[in-house]
Amino acid sequence: MSTKLSRRHFLITGVSALAACFLPADVLRRARQYQLDHDDILIEEPTGWRHTLYANLQDENHWQFSLGSPSGEFPEAPTWRDWLENYQGIDVDDRNCLAEWVREHRNCYHLGRKSEDWLDSDVAYCAWENYLESEYAWRDSPEAKALDYLAGLKLANREIRDQSGRSVGELKYYYGVHPGNDWHFAEAEGELVLPAIQHRLRELGENTRIVIGV
Repeated sequence: MSTKLSRRHFLITGVSALAACFLPADVLRRARQYQLDHDDILIEEPTGWRHTLYANLQDENHWQFSLGSPSGEFPEAPTWRDWLENYQGIDVDDRNCLAEWVREHRNCYHLGRKSEDWLDSDVAYCAWENYLESEYAWRDSPEAKALDYLAGLKLANREIRDQSGRSVGELKYYYGVHPGNDWHFAEAEGELVLPAIQHRLRELGENTRIVIGV
């Protein structure tokens, strides 16, 4: 399975406005000058960073965040063995536990009669598709993890301003894009939002760098 992820629209959020993320005058000045000199975005990453927050270009001046490498394509379906052990919490070496699970799900997935016939084959498409559209979409994807990370730091889910109150762009949180679609992700709109978020991460001592993707 390698369905390409497309840019997702429609903001749906019940989150109240969180603490503002201001861009100090000196950082704003350096960011604007860097943009003029290099036609690029200034990212002043921390020294000794431990984590990477990717800002992946979606449209002009729009970036979608991912904690770690962006999804790009959906992950490949695992084997039944991997699925049971790492997604369902089933110990496949426990024959009684495995047999009980098989009895409950044999008709759903048309499982083979012997474990060696199916444990090392790909998990059923319907089971993996359901995971991608549910837990992966709202919890396990790099984009969902980035949203959870930024929201947990109480960064602004709204317009970001400089110290004079002027807008430098927006940080938006998306909790599902329409009924039946549970994708969770965060996006920045405006080139100066990225320097603002990186500055705030440094202030918070997060040791997280922002890397701009394409």
